[in-house]
Amino acid sequence: MKTALMLIVLLCIATVSCQQSDSIPPKEDVEALYQRFHGKYKVVSSTSSEPLDVNLDGASSTNLLQEILELNNYGAFLELRVKSVYGSVFLFSQFWPEQYINTYSGSTQWNGRDTLSYNPTHLVNYANQAGPYRFSFIDDLSQIVVTAVGESDSIRWVKPESVFIEANDRLRVINKRRIYTRQGVKEVTITTLYERFTIVT
Repeated sequence: MKTALMLIVLLCIATVSCQQSDSIPPKEDVEALYQRFHGKYKVVSSTSSEPLDVNLDGASSTNLLQEILELNNYGAFLELRVKSVYGSVFLFSQFWPEQYINTYSGSTQWNGRDTLSYNPTHLVNYANQAGPYRFSFIDDLSQIVVTAVGESDSIRWVKPESVFIEANDRLRVINKRRIYTRQGVKEVTITTLYERFTIVT
């Protein structure tokens, strides 16, 4: 009798535990989100909303992997941190090759805001940089919502307009950016597709 009663109690506890774990919404299940999304993502493709000549070779293209060679290395990556040793963190960082233009006159670095006409004497340098943002998932895990921690910079380390989760958990990130080109500074929409290459951050 005691054994049967003990089995019933254990069965009830197991059932309640399962129901409680099943009731966690997918967007709040930190361990499952960590296994599925935490890590670093490399660039698969990157396209601009109009043809650009960013590498200043005289030919314009929407394929930014051809126009910005720095996008082809692992320094230009996206990082999602779902948790750390201290608990859940949900940090989004998109390391992008920011342009720094040496104009050799007065203020030597283009700040990204001013209008700048093409000049063959200008020296273009790149630095892969990112500003960390908070993020969350929508209910069906089809999209990531990125929010600024403080005031977001609209020129450097820009916050994405949107982030969509596609097949095989690839991330499609849409940004608006100002880019120095052979046609001068252009403001364009850039769509970049990323895939995870490591869970290590």
